[in-house]
Amino acid sequence: MKKLWDKKPVLFAVIWIVLYVMGTGTMQNLTDDPAKNYLAVIELNSVFAAILLIFAKRHELLKSWFLQGFRGGWKRVLYFLPLFAAMTENLWHGFGHREDTPAATVCGVLAIGILAPFMEELIFRGILFRAIGRTSARRAFWWAALGFGIGHAVNLLFGKGGMETALQLVYASCIGFAFAAAVLAGRSLIPTTIGHMLCNSLSFFARQEETLTSSHIAGIAVMCLICVVYGIYLLKVSDRKLTSAPLPEEE
Repeated sequence: MKKLWDKKPVLFAVIWIVLYVMGTGTMQNLTDDPAKNYLAVIELNSVFAAILLIFAKRHELLKSWFLQGFRGGWKRVLYFLPLFAAMTENLWHGFGHREDTPAATVCGVLAIGILAPFMEELIFRGILFRAIGRTSARRAFWWAALGFGIGHAVNLLFGKGGMETALQLVYASCIGFAFAAAVLAGRSLIPTTIGHMLCNSLSFFARQEETLTSSHIAGIAVMCLICVVYGIYLLKVSDRKLTSAPLPEEE
């Protein structure tokens, strides 16, 4: 693994993205019992997370992958309150429940609300960001931002509808833009991971709609607007410049 990361870091990142996306998608569709499927996701991603964290610790990559505290003034970035507010969009339409049993809800929150956000932030805005950043900070930013949205197209392989997947691709890209700007501003995955966990976890306690309603689409539009505007703000207040030069390794 170390030789692959040193020689071909982008391939290293892509391999882990594929392993995560295909593995998680497969585990979520193993049986007709959501709780069992979520447990399978927990087991798989616990192993993935352990492998990557041990690897990063052993080869002193924690800082390189932005697994460190936020660097900079929290007041300057408005304490990330706009981002966290946008991540509550799931509850803007009322409370409800996503799963039919407490066991499925608990397992779902652990699998999709906690582990999945950690893995996605690590591989998309930690590993991929740093891998592409070795040659261009600008290109790394846009791949870390939009690659997250594009990755949701894989949901088509697991039975999701075209309209639902297209909508996910759009709002995930907007979220990815704000998240990438947050990482660029503070060189830390902590704020984005918290925001991501908040978004995913709250989805288990939101009112579920069988079809997309106009109010739901409007809510997503507002969330996207907040993410884009806040992302632009972060880029402006940050002293981290988006250039074609490599991303400084020491940061």
